[in-house]
Amino acid sequence: MRSTPWAPTSRNSCRASRASEEGPSQAGLRPGTRGAQHCGLCRGRSVAVKSRCRHVHPMIVPLSSPTHAQVRNALGAIYREFAAPTPAKIEGCPCCISTRGVDVLLTTPLRHLSGEALWRYVSGAFLTIGGERDFRYLLPRIFDLAVNEPENFIDPEIVLGKLKLANWKSWSAGERRVVEDFMDSWFEHALARDLAQAEVFSVGSEAESVLCGAARSGLPLRRWLDRLQEPDASRVLADLKERFPGKLSAFWHDAPAGLEELSGILARAGASGDT
Repeated sequence: MRSTPWAPTSRNSCRASRASEEGPSQAGLRPGTRGAQHCGLCRGRSVAVKSRCRHVHPMIVPLSSPTHAQVRNALGAIYREFAAPTPAKIEGCPCCISTRGVDVLLTTPLRHLSGEALWRYVSGAFLTIGGERDFRYLLPRIFDLAVNEPENFIDPEIVLGKLKLANWKSWSAGERRVVEDFMDSWFEHALARDLAQAEVFSVGSEAESVLCGAARSGLPLRRWLDRLQEPDASRVLADLKERFPGKLSAFWHDAPAGLEELSGILARAGASGDT
């Protein structure tokens, strides 16, 4: 593949591109929740630490659980499908790339890359740094950290939203299939974490984040919304209904079609609960 000069995918300046991904409305903030404090991993932004921040209250699902096995198998398929040589370089905006730690990404074995190293890349991917070739190379580790170390990594809404910028629907059928299989396993694992958190604290919002990320990637949400309507997921569905619309993830504004799908099942859930 021939290399071309790097340019932001946005028609705005690189500064505007940075703001579009890293501004307050894109921080994974759950507006309107109470008990807002500052979380260091949320980069000083005000988040509802006591009720929503997954960095402060990560819930661990046992390694022997079925969802861990599903995630492990799905990740294995992702690593195999996207196996590729390390890129020779990663292009980027000249005034931004020095802050993104690109050298570490190119000299550290893929499976050893840390969440901190990849955080800086993912947040600016396709806006101020990177292209499809390096994104595809890094994708297995990005998914790995996102699902296994969510308390130390960037929000699922951003991770999955990058797929649309990568034009992933033009990828091969095999590549698209393993990505969708991974999303299925990630959603199920996030749902298990949310329910585990409900046993000791309050219902988590990780499944919503994955759902919103899938919507941002351009996928319809039908199969995951159907899953939310099954009896064992009722607490998560009830929590979404309680928080709708003002206390959901701020990223839904980038996925109006997905939000409309979600609104439909929440309306039906509300109607059935009133009868």
